[in-house]
Amino acid sequence: MENKEIGKITLTVAPEALRNVIGSGRLLELAQKLGQEAAAQITSQLVEQVAAAALKPDGLKGGASAAVSFIFDGGDFGTVPPRPHFGVVRIDEGLQGGILRQVARTGTEG
Repeated sequence: MENKEIGKITLTVAPEALRNVIGSGRLLELAQKLGQEAAAQITSQLVEQVAAAALKPDGLKGGASAAVSFIFDGGDFGTVPPRPHFGVVRIDEGLQGGILRQVARTGTEG
């Protein structure tokens, strides 16, 4: 049978941090935040790598990878800076009734 695995993600939470989170009743918050932050980091890094590789011959020869680390800072769970950002943006999509138009419309009301 052919292996159809395309990637692998492993999450390791430090035992002491996990005990503290469970003890403070924030396990579900941690799980949700880790999932959201990891997804944003993975998306950002993969898009950035593919965009950079497109400029080079054989740029994707080695595949792509993403890495994310999490911190507990000031009572909030988050990723180690820099926060995710997206280097590829389609301006015309934002102008065709998207979020930009909604923000502009909201800003002009009363």
